[in-house]
Order: sequence, then C-alpha cells, then structure tokens
Amino acid sequence: MANHGLIVGLDVGTNTVKVLAADVRDQQANIVAVGRAVAHGVRKGVVVDIEATANDIRQAIAQVNEQTQTPVSEVVALIPAKEVQINVISGQVSVQDSQHIAYTDVQAVVKEALKGQVAADREVVDLVPNAFAVDDFEGVQDPNDMVGMRLKLTATAYTTPKNVLTNLRLAIEKAGLHLRDFVLAPLAASKTVLSDAEQEFGSILLDMGAGQTTATVVQNHQLRFISTFPAGGENISRDISTVLSIGNYDADMLKLDSGLALVKKANPANLLVIQPVGKEEAEQIAEPYLTEIIAARVDQILEKIGTQLQAVSAFDMPGGITLIGGTAALRGIDEAVSETYQVPTHQFAPDDIGLHHPGMAGAWAAVHYAALQTPVELIVKQALYGLPLHFIGQPLIAASAKRNPAKQQAALTKPVSKPVEVPEVAETTNDIINKPTHQQAKQGFSRVKRFFREFFD
Repeated sequence: MANHGLIVGLDVGTNTVKVLAADVRDQQANIVAVGRAVAHGVRKGVVVDIEATANDIRQAIAQVNEQTQTPVSEVVALIPAKEVQINVISGQVSVQDSQHIAYTDVQAVVKEALKGQVAADREVVDLVPNAFAVDDFEGVQDPNDMVGMRLKLTATAYTTPKNVLTNLRLAIEKAGLHLRDFVLAPLAASKTVLSDAEQEFGSILLDMGAGQTTATVVQNHQLRFISTFPAGGENISRDISTVLSIGNYDADMLKLDSGLALVKKANPANLLVIQPVGKEEAEQIAEPYLTEIIAARVDQILEKIGTQLQAVSAFDMPGGITLIGGTAALRGIDEAVSETYQVPTHQFAPDDIGLHHPGMAGAWAAVHYAALQTPVELIVKQALYGLPLHFIGQPLIAASAKRNPAKQQAALTKPVSKPVEVPEVAETTNDIINKPTHQQAKQGFSRVKRFFREFFD
C-alpha cells in the first residue's frame, strides 16, 4: 500500500493562502495545480477571523478546481510552529487477534500512548513513530502481519495550543472541505527541503514568513529545537510605511521591487520615487536609505533568533542554514544571514514551473511530506485524529467519478466546534539541546540602525 491519487496541500499564511494539488504515484508528487488568495483573517500565521479565512480558502481552491477539473474535497493543512512542545511518549497493548498484529493494533497502541500525555489546553498536531517493539523484539518499523502478544510504540509528539488547530479546522470546514491531515510546518520542511546529509549531520532551517520567523534545528533526522520570533516581512513593510510616510501597499511594493537586506549592496546612484501621504508632489530617496530601514528590522530578527540558536550550539553543525518563506526572497538576505551567523547559507525554492519562490516552499513541503508517508505513518496519524483506517489521497480526475457521493457528503458535514479566542502571540522557545554557546560575529550599526535597535528593544 502506498499513497496515490490527488493530494492537496493548504498553507494559510499571514499574507497569502496557498494551495497545491499533486498527482502522487509511488511516493512521487507531481504538481498539477496551484491556487493563491490574499489572506484577510490571519495574524502571525494563526487564524483570527474564521469567516474571512474560509472565503480566502474557497478562492484558492476554486483556482485549483479550474486547473484539475476535479472538485477538491479534502486537504492536508500546514500548521505553523506556534508554541510547539516536543515530547517522547510510549504505550503498550496486548494484540487482539490470535497474536497476529494488524493495523487496528497500531491504532490501539497510539491511543494508549496518548493517554494522559497532553495538557487540556494543548493538542497533538503531529505524531511521528520512532519504533515499535513486538514482545521483546525492538526496533520494528512496521509491525503489520508480525506475530506477537504485545505491541509497544515509542513516538515523538508535537503539541501546540488548541486554538491554533481549532480555528483553522473551523475555517476549512466552513470552506466546504474535509480536513484530511495536519502537518507541522518545520517537520514537513525538514523532511523534504533538507538533504539526507543535512538531516543526519545537523542543519538549521530558517523560515522567514510575513508574520513570524521560525528557526528549526535538525540533527539525526529529528527536530532537536524550534524557536520562533513574532516578526517578519510584514513588519519590514510597516517600518517602511512609517519612516517614509507612505501607504502600506506602496511600502510593500517598494520592498518587493527595490528592497535590499545589506546596506553595502545598495547603490547611492539609484534613486527611488515615493509618494508620501499628504504631499502633492512625489519625492525621491536614495537606495541606501531604504536599505537601512529594511536592514534594521532584519538585524533585529536575526539577533533575537541567533541568541536562541547560540544557546544550543546550532551554529557548530556542518549543514549550515537553509532559508525558506516569502521574506527569504528579499535581495541580499542570504548574505546578511551568512555574515551575521558566520555559517554557509543558501535559499531553497521549489523547481516546479511557477513555484520557484521560497514563499511556496511551505505548501510544496506539505504535499511532498504527505506523499512520502509510509503506510504505518498514515495509520498513526489517522489513529491520532480518530479517522477510519485508510490512506491519504483521492482518485485523480478520471477516477474521481467512481467516488460515492453519499460518503463525500458525509465527510463534508462533520460537526463543528465553537471558535477559540486567539491570545497575543509572544516569542517562544523549546530548548531540547543543551550545549555551550557559539560566539556570534558582531556588526556595527549605522545611525538609522541604532535608532531602530533602541526603538525595538
């Protein structure tokens, strides 16, 4: 058994809702449709307006439906790293059917492992099996069809506040879709964006989004550390708007068209035209002035994240830093990160046509991660969410006509729960590694940078 058919990934970001549909065969994902919509109900990656987010999801899904000519009914939703906690859990059950282990036993041991392991205000967003044990035989990866009397599971559980999942789940249901799976963003990206060597020897994945920046430390093919800072590309645009007295949209366009992350890369001869609010005539500013505004915020983000990474000696790992997220498209950002942390840095963007932008890495990772899941991993996730034991994916295009309409409708009419109020977002850190700190290179600040540094702190 393997994943196959149409898998649809959903990435609800602070600025954009992105949807990717892939035809999956033998764990290989071929992107067949893309949908995008401006996000109106999301703050720092968390849904704060369910109705607005549902409308945005419908718009993005409609674009995918036009390209595939197949109605999308289920999605794999990406979850941001928001106050994530990492715990290793275990459980053991007796085999039910004459010592012959089946996936129903896997389902039972997952439920047993989760008992009493999760606080009332938190929910498991992802559960990754580390190993099974059949009687006294340990290190089993897939116990299906094995013979034994006892089945034990050791797994890594990733939990997040309930509101992060509940409001997104409600928005997906309001959009007329069935939630097939949640996928933790750093987990999906680490398994698909990083190479096998980077996952093994150690690497840093830096996701620079619009509303927050997330640093993930990966080593021995596991997430060792996750830290977030509640600032990103949206804050850069807001800084430009405030300093130059221009509208938010104009500031965002100025950042995208002419923004630089390194002052030394700016050319004083390049003059940029702006239209300040309340002034009849346009004005000109030099490129270095805009760059200093941008660099001040970039420096703040990197400093805050860098302090947490130093504490776990993440910069000592040989894999360097991989940049993803929309803000990673800012010119010179890879060099700025490399100079700040003194480690090799490169940017990742999907190679698929129309997706070559680091901002598409999240949705791309969600689809490819879902495609790569093994049968036992799928069973574990389905047991986690209380779903029937079957595999992710729906028949693609021609085969979709064979689906049972009654079952489709039943899947779309699951009862919904009350919305959860979203609290203020704060900087979070989950320290898993305890090693000596690494000395970070210090850089001088210009007059504008000093002003912003004092202002931010």
